[in-house]
Amino acid sequence: MLNKDIFTIGEFVQKSGVSIRTLRYYDSIDLLKPSDYTDGGHRLYSKEDLTLLQKIKALQFLGLSLKDIKNMLEEQTVEGGILIKSLTYHKKLFEAKKLELDNIISDLNHLIETTEGVEIVNVNVFCSMLQKLIFEEDNEKWLKENFSKDINDTLLNITKQEEIDLDKKWNMVLTKIKQLSFTKAEPSSKEAQEAIEILLKLMDETAKGKLDSIEEKLPFTEPISFPSPFTEKETEFLKEAINCRRNNKSI
Repeated sequence: MLNKDIFTIGEFVQKSGVSIRTLRYYDSIDLLKPSDYTDGGHRLYSKEDLTLLQKIKALQFLGLSLKDIKNMLEEQTVEGGILIKSLTYHKKLFEAKKLELDNIISDLNHLIETTEGVEIVNVNVFCSMLQKLIFEEDNEKWLKENFSKDINDTLLNITKQEEIDLDKKWNMVLTKIKQLSFTKAEPSSKEAQEAIEILLKLMDETAKGKLDSIEEKLPFTEPISFPSPFTEKETEFLKEAINCRRNNKSI
């Protein structure tokens, strides 16, 4: 029976969370060698070995190479500059990860507030909203490359709450248009024309009065790759409904 302070390699794996393959590799490079062997030649590890392994894992967290870790553990000292360099690098790395997580949390809060109170959510409309958030930087870059500073300042100067309120309205009107197409409503029907009226007003509200300037410029801009929430059938319904409104306006 083994001493309770001595572990077989299997027991050591369970306690340390390190694989047998890793332990064998550490042994081969003289980083962590077994304290003893069984009569059959199997590795045995001690509590001291477990403490040493914990130090190795802690130093690996800093991104240090196994060679550097081996030297540090053998010499029991390290140049302060080496530690500062590694610590600074990992600090920046985790700051970037924190910023990424903060952005994800912000987007999730945005989606929660936008869909709150909506009984049935259309998946295609929701995905469009999600993709708008994911590709926000690309969309802003496209705007800056294709439109004047005046238009960009107008469109991008928007508070988070204003953006949420607009997205709620877009969610409702796009879902309504998809529903009307699904139920085979006539594009000229009162309900369809009311939806188009809301859509056009919302477009103008989103563009903050710059809709005409944007529409004039659009034919000369580089097309932006952004998935539509509408199917071909729904797009055709939308075009017909808009044409009906324009024809009625011109009469």
